[in-house]
Amino acid sequence: MIRALYTGTSGMRVQQHKIDSIGNNIANTQTIGYKRSRPDFKEALYDVIENRPAEAGPSPLVGNGTVVGSVQTYFTQGGLYSTNLSLDLALEGPGFFTVESEDGDYLYTRDGRLKLSHLPGGELRLDDAAGYPVLDQYGQFFIFDGDVREEDISITEYGHVYLNQENGNATYQGSLGIYSFTNPDGLEHLKGPYFTATEESGEPVQALETRVVQGYLEQSNVDLSQEMTELIMAQRAYQLNSRVVQAADEMEKQANNLRG
Repeated sequence: MIRALYTGTSGMRVQQHKIDSIGNNIANTQTIGYKRSRPDFKEALYDVIENRPAEAGPSPLVGNGTVVGSVQTYFTQGGLYSTNLSLDLALEGPGFFTVESEDGDYLYTRDGRLKLSHLPGGELRLDDAAGYPVLDQYGQFFIFDGDVREEDISITEYGHVYLNQENGNATYQGSLGIYSFTNPDGLEHLKGPYFTATEESGEPVQALETRVVQGYLEQSNVDLSQEMTELIMAQRAYQLNSRVVQAADEMEKQANNLRG
């Protein structure tokens, strides 16, 4: 009976974790470049039933419920929609934009909402929506003089950045640092749309097959109908586990009354 309580409560915990993950996905349905996540479960260690007669055969194994094994992020492509803004960028393919955090760490994101930020010296820097500087393929910032407008910047599908001049010419400013990973599931998800590399993800490599689409943004890859279906299933599973706990509690009460 005590084992049933532990098993039922472990099931309630993992289903609550799944419900929380689904709720987070639903809340980010409209978040640019968001990638849905889902917890993976695994069985807890088994116990061997002891003190059995020899003629009963080998002692069977008894489960101890489930636990959360890991949280998997699904990096499937989200849909693209047009904004007609020159510094709105979307990625088609497995790559990530690279930005630098306040601590100097490299962060990777699919959120392509870029902007020009004013620097103390009067220059302009290409930043992302959170104000982190966007990096080129060599880890350098994109710096422009103060007369540049957002519409003066054009970016090719290969990530090459050009500055359009009044005379009709365009000067090359560098290439966006767009990288992919051999194991993107190993990336560590930080706050918002940012990820950081780990030993499990491997080192970043240039995403040569990833295409940049200027004037577009990538939508979240959350399928609302699928999330609602899985939410209902998780709630039902939570209810079933709660009934196991209630039944075990009732049996424990009856056993205590018999002892009395």
